Amino acid sequence: MNNYSFKRFAILLAFLCSGALIAQQTTITGTVSDDTGPLPGVNIVEKGTVNGTTTDFDGNYSITVAPEATLVFSYIGYQNQEIPVNGQTTVNVTMIVDAQSLDEVVITGFGSQAKVDVTGAIAQIKQQEIKQIVNADPTNALQGRLAGVQVESGGGGPGAPTNVIVRGISSLTNTFPLYVVDGAIVDDITFLNAKDIIDIQVLKDATSAAIYGTRAANGVIIISTNRGTMDSAPKVSVDIRSGANSVGRTLDFLDGPEFVAFLNQRSANEGLPANITDPGINTDFQDLSLNSGFIQDYGFNISGGGEDSSYFFSANYYDEEGIVTSTDFQRFNVRFNSRFKTGKFTFEESFSYNQRDLNDNTFFGNGTFTAPVVRESAPERLGGFEAIDSNLYNGSGGTNNFALAQLVDDQVTQRNLLGNFNVKYKILEGLNIGVNIGVDYRNTYGNFFQPTFDLSPTDQQVNLNELNDLTEVRGEILSTNIEPTINYKNTFGKHGIDVLLGGARQQTDNNSLAVLAEGLPSNNITNIASFADQIVNSGGGRFLSRVFSLFGRVNYKFDNKYLFTAIVRRDASSRFSPEDDFNNIVLPAFSAGWVISNEDWWPEDSLFNTLKVRAGYGELASQNIGDFLFQSVLNPSSNVSFNNTTAGGFAITSLVDENISFETAESTSIGIDGAILNNSITFAADYFVRNNNDVLAQVAVPSTTGSANAVTQNAASIRNRGFEFQANYNHNSGGDFDFNVGLTFATISNELTELPNPLVGPSIDEEGNTPNRFEVGQPVGFFFGFENDGIYRSQAEIDNDPGVANDPERRAILQPGDFRRVDVDGNGIINNDDRVNLGSPVADFTYGVTFNGTYKNWDFGLTLNGVQGNEIFNATRFTGTFFLDGNKFGYVRDAFVLGQNENTNIPRASLPNAAGNQLPSDFYVEDGSYLRLRTLEVGYDLTDFINIEWVSNARIFYNMQNVFTITDYSGYDPEIGSTLAGTGGGFFGNPNNTPPIFGRGIDLRAQPRPRTFILGVQVSF
Repeated sequence: MNNYSFKRFAILLAFLCSGALIAQQTTITGTVSDDTGPLPGVNIVEKGTVNGTTTDFDGNYSITVAPEATLVFSYIGYQNQEIPVNGQTTVNVTMIVDAQSLDEVVITGFGSQAKVDVTGAIAQIKQQEIKQIVNADPTNALQGRLAGVQVESGGGGPGAPTNVIVRGISSLTNTFPLYVVDGAIVDDITFLNAKDIIDIQVLKDATSAAIYGTRAANGVIIISTNRGTMDSAPKVSVDIRSGANSVGRTLDFLDGPEFVAFLNQRSANEGLPANITDPGINTDFQDLSLNSGFIQDYGFNISGGGEDSSYFFSANYYDEEGIVTSTDFQRFNVRFNSRFKTGKFTFEESFSYNQRDLNDNTFFGNGTFTAPVVRESAPERLGGFEAIDSNLYNGSGGTNNFALAQLVDDQVTQRNLLGNFNVKYKILEGLNIGVNIGVDYRNTYGNFFQPTFDLSPTDQQVNLNELNDLTEVRGEILSTNIEPTINYKNTFGKHGIDVLLGGARQQTDNNSLAVLAEGLPSNNITNIASFADQIVNSGGGRFLSRVFSLFGRVNYKFDNKYLFTAIVRRDASSRFSPEDDFNNIVLPAFSAGWVISNEDWWPEDSLFNTLKVRAGYGELASQNIGDFLFQSVLNPSSNVSFNNTTAGGFAITSLVDENISFETAESTSIGIDGAILNNSITFAADYFVRNNNDVLAQVAVPSTTGSANAVTQNAASIRNRGFEFQANYNHNSGGDFDFNVGLTFATISNELTELPNPLVGPSIDEEGNTPNRFEVGQPVGFFFGFENDGIYRSQAEIDNDPGVANDPERRAILQPGDFRRVDVDGNGIINNDDRVNLGSPVADFTYGVTFNGTYKNWDFGLTLNGVQGNEIFNATRFTGTFFLDGNKFGYVRDAFVLGQNENTNIPRASLPNAAGNQLPSDFYVEDGSYLRLRTLEVGYDLTDFINIEWVSNARIFYNMQNVFTITDYSGYDPEIGSTLAGTGGGFFGNPNNTPPIFGRGIDLRAQPRPRTFILGVQVSF
């Protein structure tokens, strides 16, 4: 097609889409922004006509009008502006926030909309709220601020991973949402500098997230970083924060003499001599292990722009020393974002580099708490520490976790380079084509070094290391995505239309290599380097996965009253068999809205300034599983015998289902958005039902198949139902005191509706007891065990207990001080049939309150969040009550002793478990509800006080985090998230983390969450 023919075709296309293309005398271009950057979706109308347009994703616009025209700029949440053209060809506008209506612009994926036009469930927080969190992970800023979005961290360690759960647990493999940073798809955002973020959008339902297809079943979180402002002078901002992490809560443990007394009582209960001598040692290992830690966060940025360009550069250094010994986290960030226009082209790019260094303490709370009769140091022993000698304490042994934390180095360095490039070409007014290219490169180096040591003649598997060993793990992930799109957006008369067509190709290449060396010449050598002869094992692998997609979306509105959105996406994934189209799926979504308050009959004096109802249905899918699970794997160690001679061989030792496919989700939702009292109160309410089908689960197979391993199949279903409410009140008196109050509230009902066979979670002890269960008709991962009705206080109570009337074997082994189990089925026998649902880690509801205010030069803000109705399985009560080794919780002082202390609910001290006292029961289950003052910040504006012309803004502030927590939970912190328990499967037997779903709500190794005090200064010039 020659140039002339192409122009004729383009003109015809525009005519068909818009009805007419009317030549005007003057074309006006420009950029619309606010104080933080460009504003997409701003309405621009030629006053007195229906001729209008909207700004694109970068805040740019173009409109053809009469030379004497006046342009009207309007945007929900901002004051309208009317600007006469007066012969100008470029009109740039900075919008002014309307204090009576805030947070009304959302990113919808490959575009943006005014919130009044949105028909899906989308929530948002902005830069001011994000900056109040001083934490290595920006997702912590979401906690308590968005209804239906719950953030759970696996403890308070620096750099601790978080689980973000959007509208409940929806899978048995992976519940993580999809993250999109400036158009680039990433697995998490722990690498981001929170001060670079302009806003975070959460797409919660299918009607908003369907544009991302099979990556969006668990929700989508879209992060936009700063790109600077066009036509603005260079601006330099410096942000310095420094402070300390302090211990917020400690637990009660036995001291040295009490520990000896406990062991003697336990021996007496077992009929053994109670002759342990107090060594006079009283070491408080909790005090040694928990200390204050320094935290610092330094950064600056430079931003500005010319008439057709803008830029943003930032650098930041974050350093946090954990309150648990031998833990610290460092992160260095550099970012450069820019954009520019030339002719009909618009270019924008984002490049960031970061390095994260994490030193972890995997021994804290691992298995046992160190006995207080162990010395703080033992210079005479190899390694300089000691552990308990069981020969001196009637068999009680264990390790010294404090010592191992000092001896063992566990360091991980991660480097991340994220780049995104976007180019758009304007074919005609309202018609644009573009391509988005993203690259995410991650490099990980892990160094785990264990020197030689000899701590004790007891438990030498853990207390003796004759040969030092070093594990080095290297891995890299390269992920690329290419997304071409064509977009037509226009308004004509009362009609507004926005059509998007596009495609996507994402590829992820994952490589890893690990080696284990033993017997290095010196404990000072912590790199394998040329010591190849000491390598005793190696592992690793390479995996390549691809996703190919086509998608389309239509947004239509009529007369600013009636809204409609339709989305369809087709995905093909390499993670499923290419035969019989099992790797293809088509996902539709539809939603509609009615802005009732824009009807002509709506009374002007109504209580509601704005009222919109919306509803939608959509389908999503997930392919978040490992690669090539549809293929059988050969075991290279399956030996065979020929003529009585053993030879190496290969065999398939595990079965697979070649027909596994995508997990699917059907989501239905209805919602209301509104504003009342002159827009001072805005609110949104949603009710949703999401049915997740074809959920991948481990299905047991008969042993006759020759395999003991379960097979992954699309065999389960999960239903989530919930109600969400979010409201905001803005008080703007025009005087010295203004404030804003936000409220979030969300309920969730979770049920496993289909599963061929029950599943269990991780074991919590050496006997392999599992506390949680996955069963049809119950919440996902509910706690399962025995109910107790106190303890037996005498032999007569045992003899007269109807619960064991038909159970002579159990009556014979019971003793006073054992748990009295509840005979649930009433048959007079206590067995596994009497185990019941003891509670769920799923909260009945979550809530949050935010408050931000200003008084003259002062500003202040706080965030409260809470959960209600969930339970925690406190697995530490096993090691702290029943386990042979290690120290015990202080409540065992009140343990049952026949004839001495019988009025108690703490069972007798005993090691034999014939009565099953140690089995999962309600003894371990506690109420996990809490209310936490998460952040408290007070600031003062020093600009007028400094009174220097080139200082445009100066502020000093004081920030506290985790100020207080109201809870009945007896552990370190009720915000458990998921246990890090796990056995085997990692490199060379190192424990793998349990999948978050299976370990959710189990407190086994969670580090305490610190209370943080920060003093900061922010200066701009």
